[in-house]
Amino acid sequence: MSQKSIDLFIDAIRKGGAERVCVNYANYLVDNGYKIRIVIFKEYEDSYIDLVDKRVEIITLGCHDASSMIKKVKAINFIFSDTVIVFNHQMSIALWFYRQFGCKQKFKLISRNVNYLSRDLYTSKNSIKKWVTILLTKIIYRRIDCFIAQCNDMKNDMVNYLSVPESKITVIYNPVSTSVYKKENVEKDIDILFVGRISKQKGLPYLVSVIDSIINKEQAKVCIVGKGVLEEQLDKELSVIENKYNIKILRVRSTNDVNSYYNRAKVTILTSLYEGYPNVLAESLTAGTPVVSFDCQSGPEEIIRDGINGYLVPCFNTEIFVDKLELILNGKTLSDVRDFNSENSFNLLEELINKE
Repeated sequence: MSQKSIDLFIDAIRKGGAERVCVNYANYLVDNGYKIRIVIFKEYEDSYIDLVDKRVEIITLGCHDASSMIKKVKAINFIFSDTVIVFNHQMSIALWFYRQFGCKQKFKLISRNVNYLSRDLYTSKNSIKKWVTILLTKIIYRRIDCFIAQCNDMKNDMVNYLSVPESKITVIYNPVSTSVYKKENVEKDIDILFVGRISKQKGLPYLVSVIDSIINKEQAKVCIVGKGVLEEQLDKELSVIENKYNIKILRVRSTNDVNSYYNRAKVTILTSLYEGYPNVLAESLTAGTPVVSFDCQSGPEEIIRDGINGYLVPCFNTEIFVDKLELILNGKTLSDVRDFNSENSFNLLEELINKE
């Protein structure tokens, strides 16, 4: 029996949630006998490439968006694998068009939905490109062969907003990397941990408000891990808090060992306006650290069992959020902070790949 080949298309392997899942998929699949290639637009210094199994081939196209990707694929006469999994809806639509009208080769096209699209499609500034993308997504997206939704809430959004047939969607929770695990006898020297891209989606005004209040009430030691387009703005607001309370907030732009921060923290927080599937919550719980999150769309309610492994807070009530943090910092014991079993996620992925 010949080795089944799979291409994973993603714009880059920078340090983010979707990128980490792409690496996890690649490493698992190559370890289970598949021939794997990761196809990216371009490389960045700040990336997860070092975590990719050496048996995985990485192809850099040298392009900058979905349109230029198709031009590059056509110019080099790219030969696709049996199955193509795409980590971006624009790229998925572009590859669907190319397969239909510009490519003699046929392949199975799987689109992994990376966000809550009814919200995410409207977050960028108004432009012709934005509205064309929205129109194409509404008309074409549902024609793709099959889809991966990261949680049930996201699946429902795809069905209700984009009219994607429910039969085409497989819900696969994001697997947690084996590099995240609970360490024994680690000093809990961080009270509050935030891990994530510093962007509008992460609810930064709420994050700043929560940090201000919890430092005021508990003199909490806070650590922020991540960078992004709004990091300069966030750093200015954090500096105001530091001066106000004469404290230092630990700021980590990038790390190859996020597991150490999960293990050092007493609680991990999420203040997002919306999510796809918040990996940070599953990773924190895998490291044995409870979580507090707004009950935003989508994902937190499928990870957090309120009062058992963390707390779900009504959107966007920062007072209740801080109250829950105080409970944990003052010794409230949660009964079942446990890891996530990724085996089922990988089994579902293989079933989808091999489904005729």
